Amino acid sequence: MVACLRILLLSCALFSLGQPLAGQALKDDLEDGIALVTSRKGEVTLKSTDEKKRDAELHAVETLSGLEVICGGGDYIFFSLSNGIGLGVYENSRVRFKRYQQRPFPAEKESLEYEPTFSKLDVELLEGSLIFSAERLSPLSEIVIKLPKGQVRIHRASGRVLYDESGAHISITSGIVTYDYPNPAEQAFIHAPNRVRISDQSAMLGRIAESNNIASDPSSELTKHLVDAARYASERVVFRVASEEASIPQPVLVAKPETLQQPSPRPYRYLD
Repeated sequence: MVACLRILLLSCALFSLGQPLAGQALKDDLEDGIALVTSRKGEVTLKSTDEKKRDAELHAVETLSGLEVICGGGDYIFFSLSNGIGLGVYENSRVRFKRYQQRPFPAEKESLEYEPTFSKLDVELLEGSLIFSAERLSPLSEIVIKLPKGQVRIHRASGRVLYDESGAHISITSGIVTYDYPNPAEQAFIHAPNRVRISDQSAMLGRIAESNNIASDPSSELTKHLVDAARYASERVVFRVASEEASIPQPVLVAKPETLQQPSPRPYRYLD
């Protein structure tokens, strides 16, 4: 078991070193990716780079780069992104999308299982919760959640990152993520099904303040529910390339199963 864990951590370290080189080679091909709002509750505010505010609208298509999402008490919003992942912002949260770009691809490369090309998502979690379901990411893609102290890098994983006055709470329900301490030479690998807390003070010291199995966390049921909602958001939308040339895919909303099970308005009955 110990040997397997060492191999896993070594693989993640090598993967982390290789990602910047891959990203550098592909960065000139990237264009702004898009996201569709799959669900929303309460008054969720979107603020653009020009400081203009507006209400989030259900099923609206958004360009995330430069967008700030603000949720009050009891509010939430979930997105399905064009790279196949689901994201959620939960109550009392402020999240700023610094950059979301994706490499265009032709229709023949479309895939419902894995991301067909490459994408880069940089998110700043100012306060509150960010939920992610990113099992279908390309190995070349990168998701970075920047915190007031340190950052989280995601490698095909699902979970929740909460930042409050006691620090960063990182709960991983599947896969593995990397936490980069403020000192660039120090990292921590966090794998499912674990939860860690890294306070601002322990981050500066390069240490984890608290670590345990996610099942022992009093909020584990809420975390699981939110991650399931993010996964469902990613499955509710199919992104299709409309042209023959390589381009950013456009969303097609998948109907809820209940819609397909409604009785026909014109039923027929066959008689013997």
